[in-house]
Amino acid sequence: MTRQAAGHTTIVAADGAVRLRFERIAVRVSRGADTGKEVELGADEVRVGTHPSNQLALTDPTVSRFHLRLRGDQRGVRAIDLDSANGTHVAGLRVRDVYVGDGTVIELGDTALELHTLSEVGEVELPADEVFGELVGRSTAMRRVFAAARRAASSTATVLLLGETGTGKDLLARAIHGAGVRSRAPFVVFDCGAAAPSLIESALFGHLRGAFTGAEADRAGVFEQAHGGTLFLDEIGELPPALQPKLLRALEAGQVLRLGAAQPISVDVRVIAATHRDLRAEVDAERFRADLYYRLAVLALELPALRDRDGDIPILAAHFARTVLGRSGGDLAWLRPHLDDVFGALGNQSWPGNVRELRNAVERAIALADPDALAGDPLARLVELRHSLRRTRRGRLPLDTARAEFDREYLRDLLADTGNDVRAAAELAGVHPKSLERLIRRYQIQRG
Repeated sequence: MTRQAAGHTTIVAADGAVRLRFERIAVRVSRGADTGKEVELGADEVRVGTHPSNQLALTDPTVSRFHLRLRGDQRGVRAIDLDSANGTHVAGLRVRDVYVGDGTVIELGDTALELHTLSEVGEVELPADEVFGELVGRSTAMRRVFAAARRAASSTATVLLLGETGTGKDLLARAIHGAGVRSRAPFVVFDCGAAAPSLIESALFGHLRGAFTGAEADRAGVFEQAHGGTLFLDEIGELPPALQPKLLRALEAGQVLRLGAAQPISVDVRVIAATHRDLRAEVDAERFRADLYYRLAVLALELPALRDRDGDIPILAAHFARTVLGRSGGDLAWLRPHLDDVFGALGNQSWPGNVRELRNAVERAIALADPDALAGDPLARLVELRHSLRRTRRGRLPLDTARAEFDREYLRDLLADTGNDVRAAAELAGVHPKSLERLIRRYQIQRG
């Protein structure tokens, strides 16, 4: 039997099965209008606020609709304030994100909560594998995401993906689609933050010829393009308020109305939406419709930041290294058993830019390594990878190298956002398609 570091949650592996063992915590209202009300914190998080969708729904008017969330991880129980109006206080101090323990009193407005550890522990089974689609992770946080994502893939319900920029929400959306019953049908991506506000309605729902200046032909929107498959609405938090009720109607009715048309068109689409914003806070601030939020968040999954993925950095770095080295061909069998060790030191560093920054660091180390050493015997390759990684992390890059890294990242994101449509990417970038093609060839950008 093997175990991962203990806290509120512990991964236990035995007989080929992986289980999450967790402390059961009673969260009880000890002061305020709801005194005596109680919920249990286990494997899933507990949200606290006055909106009835919260696991601990309160009636205290000094508490925000979405005020606080409590969740357990390998370090303990985290109390995270959700940008509430009156704040969250522990021991007289206003806190944003703090670990709490048995007997802690948390104050929300005129309400106080007390936490007490229960005598019996709980246990749930987790996926044994460390891969879901293109996502890689062995931490408790990612295994829980993989388990929830597989459940989401087996249904056709709308999914809302939350998480900071660079955590891999687009990869998770593709993985859910690929593991579902619609995997052979279209997967269409629309970035609500990249399109001009005046063109979003047409892009979503389509238009007829002559519907507006420049509409020279009938055009299907992304809902129609995704018919039978999945529509991924990236950065849904950027959708203008005026379009939110129209999107809600389309989701509820399963119909879209092209601009200039008199009759709606029925569509069969599974919607996955994503945002880096805290939509609950946006709802509280009345910048996002509550009814649209709940229609999107039938299933809500949150991807953890890299700083919350204990132990994942070495295997992620090794995964990226295999991908980059694999482009040049050759047998990588010699390298696989050693990559975790090569990149293990990266786990001691801070990664505020999340997975994307880590991927760039690995690719940069390989690109700047000595080609002769990388072409040598296995031991020389491993030594050179270590040295190159140390050099690139220790000092600043030359200006030309930094510019090239930026250009590569920009081109990858541009192609991903446009579904590898070079003409559309060139239009977004404000360059001629031939110029963009030259840049793609120069930097050897792989198209999906």
